[in-house]
Amino acid sequence: MRRRFTFGALGVSAAALIALGAATASGAATTGKTVTFHVTEKDAGFNFIDNPPRQGPKAPPLIGDQLAFSSELVTKTGAHAGWLEATCMVARGGTRAEGPCYGAFRLAGGTLLAMAVTEFYGNAPDRIVVVGGTGVYQGVTGEIVSVPTSESTNADTVTLHWS
Repeated sequence: MRRRFTFGALGVSAAALIALGAATASGAATTGKTVTFHVTEKDAGFNFIDNPPRQGPKAPPLIGDQLAFSSELVTKTGAHAGWLEATCMVARGGTRAEGPCYGAFRLAGGTLLAMAVTEFYGNAPDRIVVVGGTGVYQGVTGEIVSVPTSESTNADTVTLHWS
């Protein structure tokens, strides 16, 4: 089974992290600020949990099956930007399987949390909601558009908003 959901890669270049950290540390208001950046997600680990009734590795997933994965987040230059850990639950099984996914992004300067409902098959871009963060990402919301480029990588456009 192909893991389609990726949560995008929320790694930020070192310059962007330093700028965000400096604004937060200095007390500068980030109200109304929008930041957009591009990163790549590279698969580091993946597991499909075939819950009973088990249908085998070549059959479509059933309701209640789960996915868990970890990805390294890298900048356009290939520099390490962080890690993503995520889980997904199949809520509609079969050849058009879909369900909710939740992810945590460990980045320099803080953590971001994101959610999405995604199709587990196909190559359509995923649209992922950033629901909040800690550290320099405190008060952030936003969206990630994640486009698959191969079986193990995705190109991601991340747009974050501070309100």
